[in-house]
Amino acid sequence: MAISEQWLSSQVALHSISIVKFAELLWLLDARGVAYLPALDWLVVSDLHLEKGSYLRSYGNPLPSVDSVATLKRLQHIISDYNPARVISLGDSFHDKHSMSRMTAVDRNLLCDIIKSVPCWDWVEGNHDPDLPEGIPGNPCHEIVQNNVVFRHEPEMHGIELSTKGKVQIKQQVIGHYHPKIRKTISRRRFSGKCFVVTEDLFIMPAFGQFTGGLDVDEEVMLALASKRSRACYMLYDGTIFKA
Repeated sequence: MAISEQWLSSQVALHSISIVKFAELLWLLDARGVAYLPALDWLVVSDLHLEKGSYLRSYGNPLPSVDSVATLKRLQHIISDYNPARVISLGDSFHDKHSMSRMTAVDRNLLCDIIKSVPCWDWVEGNHDPDLPEGIPGNPCHEIVQNNVVFRHEPEMHGIELSTKGKVQIKQQVIGHYHPKIRKTISRRRFSGKCFVVTEDLFIMPAFGQFTGGLDVDEEVMLALASKRSRACYMLYDGTIFKA
């Protein structure tokens, strides 16, 4: 592990990390919206949607130009905590194909510095950013396969393969795209926040970007992917994470 046991213990004590098992790996779910795999020293983040604010502003929305720098600084701080060997950005990292032309030089330099601070940085393509903008470091790819786990932006619903023994196997998938959110009532108080959603075959990341919305886990689209009976949801709220 790149992080110390003392650091991990302090984070767990503050209830900012949940530990789950998926695809025979232990995952640290960080309340700041990232997942870390100690066995591989990988940090996974999804749906940065850089320059979404400037995109919406071009259509008349009165939004300040703060989303990209806020997103990048949060990510920079997390990376400095974990010091991972590899970062996987799981698609929709850039809100649209013109994002970089609208990004300030300061924010572009900050982005490049963050990428270069990590030995390996992978950009998984998303529906918003099928092509990596020119001049950005890192490795563009459609998906990443690690043993029986596939890291991609959207789920492959036909990911069935035949093993050497002729049995059908379905690869477990780590995805983004859906921006899952959940609502919970505790002691008559209602809470709402982004969340991780985990089933036996799917690990759905929360959106990390500053201006990203969300899709409720009880919406039809989400239930088709992860039914109430099959899923576990880990809600992010006010710097903490808990099973909802």
